[in-house]
Amino acid sequence: MCLAKTNDMNDIFESIKKHMKQVYLHEEKLLAMAWSGGKDSTLMLLLLWEMLSELPEELRTKKVHLISSDTRVETPDMTDYQYRAIESIREAAINQKIPIEATLISPSLKQSFWWKVLGRGTLISTPNTRHRWCTHSLKITPTQSKLKELLAEAPVLFDNQEKYQMILMLGTRLNESNQRKRSMQRFALSAESLFSRHSDYEEIQCYNPIKFVSSDELWFKLMDYSVFPFGVKFDDLTIQYGESVLECGTKVSSDQGSSCGSAGSRQGCWTCGMVSGKDPMLVRHIQEGKSKYQYLLDWKTLMLRMRNDIRYREVLPRQQFNRKLKELADDRKKKQQVGVFDLLEEYTYLDRYTTFKRAEYDEYAPGAMTVEGRRILLEYLLFIQERTNYQLIHEFEIKAILDCWKELDGIEIKRGELIPQEFPYDGELIFLPNKTVNKKLTKNPNPVFYVKIDMNMEEGELYEFLKQRQQMTKQSFFFFPASIDFKDNMLVYNQVTFVIAKEGIRESIDAYTEIFKWLGWQYGSFTEKTKKAAINHLMLSAIGDGLISKQKRKEKEELRLIPKVEIPLVESDSGQFTLGI
Repeated sequence: MCLAKTNDMNDIFESIKKHMKQVYLHEEKLLAMAWSGGKDSTLMLLLLWEMLSELPEELRTKKVHLISSDTRVETPDMTDYQYRAIESIREAAINQKIPIEATLISPSLKQSFWWKVLGRGTLISTPNTRHRWCTHSLKITPTQSKLKELLAEAPVLFDNQEKYQMILMLGTRLNESNQRKRSMQRFALSAESLFSRHSDYEEIQCYNPIKFVSSDELWFKLMDYSVFPFGVKFDDLTIQYGESVLECGTKVSSDQGSSCGSAGSRQGCWTCGMVSGKDPMLVRHIQEGKSKYQYLLDWKTLMLRMRNDIRYREVLPRQQFNRKLKELADDRKKKQQVGVFDLLEEYTYLDRYTTFKRAEYDEYAPGAMTVEGRRILLEYLLFIQERTNYQLIHEFEIKAILDCWKELDGIEIKRGELIPQEFPYDGELIFLPNKTVNKKLTKNPNPVFYVKIDMNMEEGELYEFLKQRQQMTKQSFFFFPASIDFKDNMLVYNQVTFVIAKEGIRESIDAYTEIFKWLGWQYGSFTEKTKKAAINHLMLSAIGDGLISKQKRKEKEELRLIPKVEIPLVESDSGQFTLGI
C-alpha cells in the first residue's frame, strides 16, 4: 500500500458525500444503514456522519436507522467491541445532534446458535453441507425482521411511482472479492449506478455509496482518524479485523455476497464450521497473544469431530421418527375396534405375518445429534466459560436448552445436574452410507462391536421402546434395524444391531453386557416391558438359530442330491482346450 495521499482520493470521498447529501435531502423514503463494525461499513458510516455534520441543523430532519447484528457467538472481544461502539454512536449522535438511531439486533431464542445446536441437536453447517442455516438464522432473519418493523411504520406515499419505500445503505465494494463483485453486478440497476435491487424485498432499494472505492482509498480515509467522530477508535477497528481479514458483515438478504467463512476469509462467529482445519481467525487471535482463545478453538474442534460420530447421532431424522410414532398411534386406534375375524386364532397368526411392519434401514442416514452428545458439548462450554471468564452462553439460553431436551426428546435434566467439565474424547467413529466403517476418517482406536438383539415388536413399537430406554438412561446407542423373515415358516420379527466402540470394552461379551444393561435386562431392574422384551429376545434367537440351521442343512442336502455331470475337455485343431457343452 502506497502511503502517498493524493487530491484525487479527497475528490472521491467529497463526491460520495455529495451524492449522499442528494439522497438524504431529496429522497422521500425511509433511510436505513447496515453496520457490521468492519472497515467497509465503518467507512460508509464515517462519510455519512461527515455529510450530516456539514448540514445545517434545520436540514437534519430525516432519521437514519443504523442496524447492527450480534449473533451471540462472535468472539468475546468482538462482542465487547460491538456493544461499546453502538453505545458510543448513540451518545455521539445525541451530543452532536446527528439524526442517527443505532439498534443492535440479535436472533430470537429459537433462531439462536446455542438453541439450535445444543437444544435441538441441529448439525453445524460445514463446507460439504447443502443447507447452510447459520447465516440465515443468525443474521438475515433478525435483520429482515427489523427492516419489516421499519417498513410497517413507513408513511404511505400515494403519489409515489416507485414501489420501494426504503433506501438501505450497504458498505459493499466491487474491490472486496470476485464473489462480492458478481453479486453486486447481478442486482445493480446499471453498471455505473450506486443503487441495486434488494434480492428479497421490492419495497427496499439498496444504496452502495462506496461501491467503487478501492482498498487503498478505504484505508487512507480511515487512517485520517485516531478516533472517529462517532466515538469509535481506529485502533479498535484494526485490532478486531486486521487489514488482511475481510469482514463478515451484516447480512440483509439471502443473495447478498458470499457465505460466512468462504475461502477462510472472515471475521465473525467463533463457532463457524465453514472453515476446514485450524480456524485462521482464532489462530490469528492466539498468535497475537489471546491465549484463552485456544479454549474456543478446542471446543469448536470437538464439536466438528463429534458431528459425524455415529455414537452421537440419532438413528432417524426427527420428522421421520415422529412419523413412525404417529403411524403406531393410528394402528393402536384401529386395533381397538375388534372385528369378528380377529377372534380366530388361525386368522390372526396368518394375518400377522402379512401385516407385520418390518423395520428397514437401507442406507446409513442418521438424524440430529443425541442429547448425550449435546450435553457433553454444553458441559464443556460451561467449563471453558469458568476457565476464561468469557460470557459464552447466558443462563436464559441454558434454561431454554434444557426445556428443549424435555419437550422434544423427553429427557429431563436439571440445571444443577450439569457439571462444567472437560470431555476426554477418544476419537470419531465414522460410517459410510453402506453402513460400514469409514476407515479413512475414523480415528477411534477402540474395537467396534455389533450386538444383535431380536425383538418381537413391529417397527413403531421398536422405535418407541428404544426411545424410552434412551429417556430412562439418558444415554444413547446407535443401532441398525432390520427384519428377519422366514417365509416358509410364516415367521417374521425385527432385529436391531447396536454399534459399540468404547474404552474398556475389549471383548464381545463386554459389548453384550453393556447393551443388556442399557436395555434394563438385569435382575433387580426389570420392568414388565423390559422383562417381556428380554424373554422374547431369548425365544426368537433360539428359534431363529434353529431355522437358520435347518435351512443350511436343507441347502446342503439339495446340493448333495444334484447329479454330478462330467463335462469333457475338447481340443481344437489349434490346440486350444474348451468345455464340451
